[in-house]
Amino acid sequence: MPISRRSVLGIAAGPVLLAVVGVTHPHQLNPDTAGYWKNMHIGLLVLFPLLGLDLWWVLQGVRSPLAWAARVLAFVYAGFYGALDVLAGIATGLMVEQATATGQPGLIVVDNWLFAEGNALAVVGVWAFFAACLLVVVSLYLHGVRTWRLIPGGAALMAGAWMFLSSHIYFPLGVIAMLLLAGGFSALLWARRATERNQVGTGALHPEAV
Repeated sequence: MPISRRSVLGIAAGPVLLAVVGVTHPHQLNPDTAGYWKNMHIGLLVLFPLLGLDLWWVLQGVRSPLAWAARVLAFVYAGFYGALDVLAGIATGLMVEQATATGQPGLIVVDNWLFAEGNALAVVGVWAFFAACLLVVVSLYLHGVRTWRLIPGGAALMAGAWMFLSSHIYFPLGVIAMLLLAGGFSALLWARRATERNQVGTGALHPEAV
């Protein structure tokens, strides 16, 4: 399926939305931020998986073993990082909110356990995402995308994925990470579009793109 200009722009929507939310992400969970913290992470339940969707999107039509490994890792990311969102986002916010409302501040100690478990699961998710991004770049190279076209998008994607390992979407580094991912995904999809248009023009379309 031909890659459209709209797709090149659309693939950036997920990480851009995450960057916007990241600007508003509280740096601390306390009684004043608990309500927004909880509701924000409920919304993030549908936004974080979009990064995994982008990994599939940029690999559309690529059927190599490395590309399928990247797709599997995208599922791993979505599952394990979603656990962080539920445990260290929704659950902790709810706990602080309700403990404050009911006059039981001692219950907030539970947050330490929720954060610890959520962060432990998130480690699996972010490393799966990083590995998937690396496989995406390699897969596109093997797919026939020229190196000079891969470098800008690949560098942005890997830099964003590296920052995501420790920065979540917190402002400023996490927001920068999301913007780098947005630019990386768009640039890589553009590189595929340009390469495949040239291949069609020369009659040398890569078999996997048919």
